[in-house]
Amino acid sequence: MTVLDSEKHQAWQDRYRNGYFLAPMVRVGTLPMRLLSLHYGADLVWTCEIIDKSIANCARTVNDKTGVISFTKDGREIFTTHADEKSRVVFQMGSASPETALEAARTVEHDVAGIDLNCGCPMKFSVQGGMGAALMEDPDRLCAILETLVQNVSVPVTCKIRVFDDEEKTVALARRIASTGISALTVHCRTRHMRPREKAMWHRLNRIVDELSPLPVILNGDICHYDDVQRAREITGATSVMTARGAIANPSIFRKEGVSVLEATTEFVKAAMRASNSYANTKYTVLLMYTDTKSPEYKTLQASKCYETMCAAMGITEFYHAEGKLCVTDRNDPMRVKQNAALGKRSATKNEKSVGVQPTSDAAETPTKRAKA
Repeated sequence: MTVLDSEKHQAWQDRYRNGYFLAPMVRVGTLPMRLLSLHYGADLVWTCEIIDKSIANCARTVNDKTGVISFTKDGREIFTTHADEKSRVVFQMGSASPETALEAARTVEHDVAGIDLNCGCPMKFSVQGGMGAALMEDPDRLCAILETLVQNVSVPVTCKIRVFDDEEKTVALARRIASTGISALTVHCRTRHMRPREKAMWHRLNRIVDELSPLPVILNGDICHYDDVQRAREITGATSVMTARGAIANPSIFRKEGVSVLEATTEFVKAAMRASNSYANTKYTVLLMYTDTKSPEYKTLQASKCYETMCAAMGITEFYHAEGKLCVTDRNDPMRVKQNAALGKRSATKNEKSVGVQPTSDAAETPTKRAKA
């Protein structure tokens, strides 16, 4: 059991003060997005939510070529990280069990800067499993998970919630969560039934900040531009803020003077290849970053089938051949394998014809088979 002295706990809380963070995002908060966000100035980055049962007892391996640390189970990659983000990445988990949550946390705690419990996800799969927003309606279980983590892991533990329609109920839950010994609380200023297009209720944060002081309280919701950071902190008193959609639109949102979407997207693709990120996931994220879905650039990227064609569409073919393709595994760029196999077959056929080699028996039989048919 970990026993925290007040000085260490204070130091842990200070990590979450005066910061601008990358929020957890399903399918988008992958290693390349996190590394790029840190490059552009994010103070901390959250992983996308990973279910405790998935990560618990995973095998850990390190790619000597790329430095990527992979956690795998049954031949499937569950989570990837890198030493470059170790001191600034917060691992977010979904859990409904103190015991399984602890197993999951212990699997990754030496490769991350903190553990965060997701208590705000409104998705059906999460709520039906007693995780995410369902935990807000079961505070005994929620706090039991947090207390188990706080008392037994070697990194700071935090929690992310939404707000109830009832403000008193929200404040009461926040107080109870704070009593578990967590190092910070993130509040998404929407209810579980509100969608991103609905305006976040920043005004609901002020009282939570006052009630929980000096515990750091992080605001999430409608941080879409760099200038929103200071405005949100002034209005709500939040210790720090985090952004999700703002970073999807342009990861350089963490800088006062950002870069163009084109430049940010290009750098994202490079980061994805260096991290051997799944091509399918990279393409998904890139298409989210391009808002003009009718532009020629978007349509060209949409038609791409592998990293090579994506790099060609973005004008970074030289990078692909000099560095990118050396990092990406065949598993994470499967169409490349198929295309190379097809090219090899065509090349072999051409060579056979050029030296007068007879076709194989299967090829020779094909016309006969067609005739008989």
